[in-house]
Amino acid sequence: MQDLTISKRTTQVLGELSSNVVFKMWNLKKFGSCGSPDLHFKKFCAKMILKFPSSELVFISLKYVQRYIKHGNNTNITNEYQLFVIALMLANKWHHDEVYSTKFWSEITNISRVDIDAMEISFLKSIDFKMHITKAKYAFWLNCLKKFNLTGKYEYLFAKKIKTATSQEILPKQGFNYDARIIQPPVGFERNIVASHYSKEYKLFE
Repeated sequence: MQDLTISKRTTQVLGELSSNVVFKMWNLKKFGSCGSPDLHFKKFCAKMILKFPSSELVFISLKYVQRYIKHGNNTNITNEYQLFVIALMLANKWHHDEVYSTKFWSEITNISRVDIDAMEISFLKSIDFKMHITKAKYAFWLNCLKKFNLTGKYEYLFAKKIKTATSQEILPKQGFNYDARIIQPPVGFERNIVASHYSKEYKLFE
């Protein structure tokens, strides 16, 4: 996979896309509903991407988020900020020559090193340490992201094929431990979740 350095303008576009992808998948998994990210989370995603100006790393991190949403039963990650940080960190570790320390990630996110380590291990266990992405799956994922960005239909983030026939509603199963210790989002990026009704059927990736 070729590393693609991106401009500052493209960083903003990817920040918008990433915030929408992560927020919608997180809310569907945790609450069975879908809403839109607030300005704070959009700025946070753009800020993180600006630190790592590679479109490929962003797309890979979003694929990791998708895998986590399907399989995750994480007792440490408690909000979309942490989810994006850990996914981006793992994408950097697995697919980039220049790897940054936990201390660096802690400094740019205001999340403690202890919490980052705990969330990283928990994330990896949740996806069964499956970090490899084949060329075919990567190409398919890019196509899904493109369709989502063009249409706004979040089914593209989950579906193998979009069904047009009306069928019985299927809500995502809750897979999170609500009694887990809460790790707060980065300082300055608190937000209120506004969930809207989820009424579309989807099937998760293999």
